[in-house]
Amino acid sequence: MVLAIAVAMVIGIAQLLGISSDEPEAEVSASTVGSGTVPSPPVATSDARVGAEKQDRQRETEQRKPRRKKTRTPLPEPTGPCEVSDVVVTPEIVGAAHAGSPVTIRLNVTTVDTPACTYRVSPRNVAVKLVSGTDRIWSSQDCPAAVPEVDVIAREKVPGVAEMQWRGQRSDSGCTRTTPWALAGWYHAQAAALGAEPTDVQFELLPAVAPTITPSPEPKKGEKDGEQDQAGEPG
Repeated sequence: MVLAIAVAMVIGIAQLLGISSDEPEAEVSASTVGSGTVPSPPVATSDARVGAEKQDRQRETEQRKPRRKKTRTPLPEPTGPCEVSDVVVTPEIVGAAHAGSPVTIRLNVTTVDTPACTYRVSPRNVAVKLVSGTDRIWSSQDCPAAVPEVDVIAREKVPGVAEMQWRGQRSDSGCTRTTPWALAGWYHAQAAALGAEPTDVQFELLPAVAPTITPSPEPKKGEKDGEQDQAGEPG
């Protein structure tokens, strides 16, 4: 009997100990599930951070790279004199042209086929004419001295340049300075290398610019009296 009672007491104590050890675990699980805590947002992975840092480094490297300068293709060098049939002379009015004032005309000399050649601009090789409809206003045949005599390099895309001036008056056979001034309006400038096709460019001759008159300062009253005193003194 005593032995049976002792065994029963041992078993009972063991059961009590088992129950007490299970209860805290259940409470912990319940409190964890029912606490209502919000899960933390996902943290960026190390691969994403590495990719972003790599892009930043590449961007900085590109910004630090020196910009390459554009290399210009050298112009072709002339191989000899131009063939007359291969030359094109195109007139160009420089700046604003006004009636009653000299007008600068630029002669752009290019080629049709030859990459580069030399051409001598002169009154014997180039003719320039200004017309308004059928009205012949001015011609370099009347005023040959207006065309310069200069050697230029003519190329297909880059012209050789020679400049001349038109006084703004009509021309006559003697290129006199007594001819009428050309009026404001629209005109055509025509140019050609002798033996080649002519070119035609329209331009506007603007109204004459009124001269600027600067009034001279009037002398003061004291200065006028002094001049009169000096003028009245006996010589």
